[in-house]
Amino acid sequence: MDTPEGKETLTDILLYHVVSGAVPAADVAECGGATAVNGQPLAFKVGDSVMINDATVSIADVYTSNGVIHVIDKVLTPTDTPNDTVRTASCTGAHTSLVAALVQAELVATLEGEGPFTVFAPSDQAFADAGIDLASFDSVSGKENLTNILLYHVYAGTFTAADIIDGNTLQMVNGDNVTISGSPGINDAGIVTADVFTSNGVIHVIDKVLMPPVPEVEVPVDEENETNEGEGTGDGTSSDEDEDSGWMNYLYIGLAILVLAGVGGLLFMRRGEAGGDISKDFAQGGLSNPMSMNEGTIFTAQPSSGQTTATSYATQTQATYPTQTVAAAQPTYQTQAVAQPVAEPVVAQPVVAEPQVLQQWTDDAGHTWRQMDDGSMLWWNGTDWQPAA
Repeated sequence: MDTPEGKETLTDILLYHVVSGAVPAADVAECGGATAVNGQPLAFKVGDSVMINDATVSIADVYTSNGVIHVIDKVLTPTDTPNDTVRTASCTGAHTSLVAALVQAELVATLEGEGPFTVFAPSDQAFADAGIDLASFDSVSGKENLTNILLYHVYAGTFTAADIIDGNTLQMVNGDNVTISGSPGINDAGIVTADVFTSNGVIHVIDKVLMPPVPEVEVPVDEENETNEGEGTGDGTSSDEDEDSGWMNYLYIGLAILVLAGVGGLLFMRRGEAGGDISKDFAQGGLSNPMSMNEGTIFTAQPSSGQTTATSYATQTQATYPTQTVAAAQPTYQTQAVAQPVAEPVVAQPVVAEPQVLQQWTDDAGHTWRQMDDGSMLWWNGTDWQPAA
């Protein structure tokens, strides 16, 4: 420090420990601050102890003739950003939900680290609009899901408003990409306040909670079953038409049988009427019907002349062969009822609402998780989705 530059540096360090005016302990408030004589800000933290930047006040309110002294346990290093990212968010008054989420996901220590980090910080109103209830993430799988959401808001590095290029993409700490717009915005969220610098990065306040994209999981599909299902179900219309067509075919077949039976019966009846007396037909044609002879018929020879013999034979024939009327058999048709197919009533199946996917992500171990809108959590075991234990 024994050089002009060294003296300058030493002066700057010493003046960073001095505030103009008297500031007793009673005036030091949580998230308060003051401007040191060198022009740079000091940050106050009040809890079990009082801290100035990263130094703890060990003795307060040592009054002097021209002011007051507070003894601290560290030398303060001049800085324009005395608070880290988490502390800065805590003191804005508009990021209570974000800080609570960081605490629940155990990410505070990470974001208090060296960095640099760029945090796109949703406001409390953004959390309310998204309907996020931190109580629903109070499980092992819920914590992993919440961690994935929060790390989707963190970029490892410094990204300021000057770096915004419309359509540019950034890979966030959770591994997914976001798209920057020149409006300015990120994905579908607008950047309300940009370039809030911290000791380990920068914060951009946004008006929406960013939800990580749900990865597409390729599920093996049986092509044959898929084809059959596609042909058999369609939109439901094809199946109904096939069923209706089947019943109509049965109806047509039944009607055809009835018509054929009726025509056959009619033809048979007409044939019987046209035949009349079969024996009579034979007699009129000069033919005798041997099937109509009585078993007791006897032919007797007459010792007369040919004429007499003929007459006698004719008489004998007439007496021996009486005309027999053969009644045409009338077919009897018994009407048979053709069973008509009866369509069974379709029982309406109850519609069960399937839970919807809110978020899906893959953790560092390669496991894929889903957060459902009914509060359940599922994980992919390589074959199907199983409820998380």
